[in-house]
Amino acid sequence: MSKVVEVHLEWKYTPSNYLEQPIKISKPGIHLEISGGVAVAHIEPETFEKDSSISDDLTKLIENRLYAIQVLTHKIFSLSKPSRTDLREDGKRNVFLESHLVSKSIVSDVDLIITDKDGNVVSDTKQDRLDKQKWLSETIDRYRNTDITLDCILKSYQMSISDSNNEFVHLYEIRDALSSRFGNNQNDAIKALCLTKKQWSTIGILANEKPLEQGRHRGKSAGMLRSADSTELEEARRAMSNLIEKYLIYLEKTR
Repeated sequence: MSKVVEVHLEWKYTPSNYLEQPIKISKPGIHLEISGGVAVAHIEPETFEKDSSISDDLTKLIENRLYAIQVLTHKIFSLSKPSRTDLREDGKRNVFLESHLVSKSIVSDVDLIITDKDGNVVSDTKQDRLDKQKWLSETIDRYRNTDITLDCILKSYQMSISDSNNEFVHLYEIRDALSSRFGNNQNDAIKALCLTKKQWSTIGILANEKPLEQGRHRGKSAGMLRSADSTELEEARRAMSNLIEKYLIYLEKTR
């Protein structure tokens, strides 16, 4: 059998247009491209053989890019396990595993480019959003593997989307985890994260005090429960997205 000249790992993610632009990442012996619902890693055989965790590490790297977008958009994503294909010198391929996901579509947000009287760009909403996505994904990359709290709050945010009947329960878990991170001292957490008391208390009011079907204490409001309206849902999501961002800033300052 002819020797392997390149190892391909391929992941499928949905929705296929979750990314607004392709992502390319190069490391020694590895080139990763993420676009159109597919992530493909081109890996040198020597690099693949030397690192037994390469598949898991690349999966997390891709997840981190998708998590960054999720924090900003509150839209669910799915990521498959990787399939592996070995490309050989004689042109033949060895396929080890294939996995498929069904794609779904998302309606894109409307973007604005604002210029001054001289035609200079004052604000480009798409570029601003892409810059923020880049910062979030790179920062998540740096700390998620070593910071248990960050991994926990990202998973809770994802659960708030996939389990919408208990959305505020999962969003409250984010504040709970951050509170634990700072010794269960609310004031210490607020100070460390540079938050206002209002920003910290938003999810507590929605999850604990209002008689909402998505809340934490539904038994106390039996017969009076109502579904959270769009304003309350948006308020909770923005508040928790802000807490995640503030925690990433904290990690950048203290690590």
